[in-house]
Amino acid sequence: MKNAIGLILNIDCEDPSLKEFLQHRSLSTLPFGGRYRLIDFTLSNMVNSGLSHIGVIGSNKYNSLVDHLGTGKEWSLSRKTQDLSILAGANSGRLGHKMKVNLKDLQNNRDFLETASGEHVIISPPNHITSFDYRNAYEIHSQNNSDVTLIYKKDDSTYHLHDDDIYLDLYNKRVSSIYYKKEQQTNYFFTEMLIIKKSILIQFLDLCECTGDWDLMDMIAINLDTLRVFSAEHTGYLKRIKTLENYMKASMDLLEYDIMRELFLEKASIHTKIKDNHPSIYRDSSSVSHSIVGSGCNIDGTIFHSIIFRDIIMGSDSQIKNSIIMQKCKIGNHVTLDYVVMDKDTKISDYTTLIGKPHDPIIIKKGTVI
Repeated sequence: MKNAIGLILNIDCEDPSLKEFLQHRSLSTLPFGGRYRLIDFTLSNMVNSGLSHIGVIGSNKYNSLVDHLGTGKEWSLSRKTQDLSILAGANSGRLGHKMKVNLKDLQNNRDFLETASGEHVIISPPNHITSFDYRNAYEIHSQNNSDVTLIYKKDDSTYHLHDDDIYLDLYNKRVSSIYYKKEQQTNYFFTEMLIIKKSILIQFLDLCECTGDWDLMDMIAINLDTLRVFSAEHTGYLKRIKTLENYMKASMDLLEYDIMRELFLEKASIHTKIKDNHPSIYRDSSSVSHSIVGSGCNIDGTIFHSIIFRDIIMGSDSQIKNSIIMQKCKIGNHVTLDYVVMDKDTKISDYTTLIGKPHDPIIIKKGTVI
């Protein structure tokens, strides 16, 4: 897809359930799955689809993004040659009560859009857990000479829906109407991924500059009669991380073999920042089942149905169940954790018991000592 560029949006998550995890990092760099960050999935999908020029819009918590992406070499990109551009994000991705794309955020990075080679822009948020090849959607976009192609998924009971979801009416794959969830009249919902002609996007930016804040999806919706707006279906696994409940569900989904296989084994790799580390050490008294354990850990206890990140020290006679333990945490002896999410660099003292609930896990913020 040499005639397209990628653009990964900045999404400022205001959901209170994730507040403790986002004090020092953006949503895009929230740790996930024992070794990844959320943005790894979107960025890897773009690279694996053949995009070689990608812009990432940052947030006011810029450092975590810059540190994670580095020079871009893990994704076969280079910031030096501007294959990977980290862009300023002056405006939030939220307008009012709905999660949207503020065109002013793109306006601030207009130079990137105008100077990048490619006549089409593939846009996605950074909070999708999915393995998706954009090439099929791009082929549909090209074959129909589309101005915009919206990527949708069929609504089903396994998908976690949100009040700000957007639904599409389709007629022969052409988008005839766009609704918010409260107005839902169809079961095709917009995945927040799209392909748009760069010339059309720049026209929208010109209008935005003259009239104030505009949302990209609103602009598309009010111009459906004059634009060629088509659709492409996403048929695979997809979770969007917007709440703690989403995060827990998507994390535990990784323990299901079919989902793990689809995300990491069947298609191209999900790339991430490489950290050299030694293999984890499992003591004779340890027992680990139905879990993911990162490298560099020292395990001397029982782990069940949990996600354990790198460099965890776990004392003897301790139990971890249904929990997520981020990197460099220390867990003492005779500790019991059930439905607990620990941010990095936290410490749990001996003989501590913390038991949360499936829909209300206990949150321990970064650097806490209990």
